[in-house]
Amino acid sequence: MDIWSDCSAWSRRILTAADRLSGYRHVRQRRFEDWWVHPDSADAVVRTLLTLGIHSLVLDAMAQGRPYTPDLIGRLRLAAVAYAVTKRPDHELLAGLPALGEIDRLQVDVVRILTYDDASALTAVRLRALVHSALHRLAESIAADDPVFDDVPG
Repeated sequence: MDIWSDCSAWSRRILTAADRLSGYRHVRQRRFEDWWVHPDSADAVVRTLLTLGIHSLVLDAMAQGRPYTPDLIGRLRLAAVAYAVTKRPDHELLAGLPALGEIDRLQVDVVRILTYDDASALTAVRLRALVHSALHRLAESIAADDPVFDDVPG
């Protein structure tokens, strides 16, 4: 079981679904331009932030005695992940990480720098807000009252 890889795969799936929503990708790209951040780099950080949020909730579930299976992620509420990414203390998002491959480790390190470097804090908040926005827009587009990841079209 590679929990991080499963969380990362869900992160890509969620952001791809958000990009299919009318105008969302354009708005995100426009924000990147306004903030003077490179879209490819910013998208990688957004994916990493989402992966960290998913991973932290999976670890919470496991700490409460739920065994990990890949379908555990599918039962996570979009609102809970949005909250985790934007409101959880940074150390909670970064806690309990497994040994990561080089690319994932570098992306997590970028998040750490953005988070803990005062000059980059605004960029970190903005990118976290994009994750929240993607999850919120997806939730609004789904017919369920409190959508979970499995409700997101693949």
